[in-house]
Amino acid sequence: MLFQKLLQPLTHILQVPGKQIRPKFVHPFNYWLKVPENKRIVVKDMAQMFHYSFLLFDDIQDNSTLRRGIPAAHTIYGVASTISAAIYLLLRGLKRAQDLNHPEAMKVCIEKLLELYWAQGLEIYWRDNYICPSFEEYKEMAKRKAGGSIMYEVAPLQLLSDNKMDFTRLAGILGLYFQIRDDYCNLCQEQ
Repeated sequence: MLFQKLLQPLTHILQVPGKQIRPKFVHPFNYWLKVPENKRIVVKDMAQMFHYSFLLFDDIQDNSTLRRGIPAAHTIYGVASTISAAIYLLLRGLKRAQDLNHPEAMKVCIEKLLELYWAQGLEIYWRDNYICPSFEEYKEMAKRKAGGSIMYEVAPLQLLSDNKMDFTRLAGILGLYFQIRDDYCNLCQEQ
């Protein structure tokens, strides 16, 4: 019962399903990687925890009042409880990385999360300081942010695969596309 209270911010945002774009981007990678289903499920669970943790933080950092058409979690449960739930999810995701029983899994996940949060921080810095980035700066941020959210799922799958092809560039291109699309949609909604 107490555990459920801690995760109320997560339960709240799960009421309305997201676009599921990231999983749609990631799923086809296994055509090449051929990771067994039991390992893919662990990676998918881990990535979902990272994703939902990021959404909870993102709404606070952006002062969002809505997420998917409903009140943002922090507007109902408070900033402190929402941060607590987000941190818990992030750490549970890292615990799932350990469950992969691969010596590099934790390192790879941390590297990809650092990329994602670096890009998020840069975007916040630009916004708060009224800086319009160059197109090249924006592209770099987008590849790290949205590409990172793809890679924190693809990179662990690559570790578990016999196929050692590096999909970082492809994930970056998909991430750039997704970030531009997402930012464009956000701009159109505000008008």
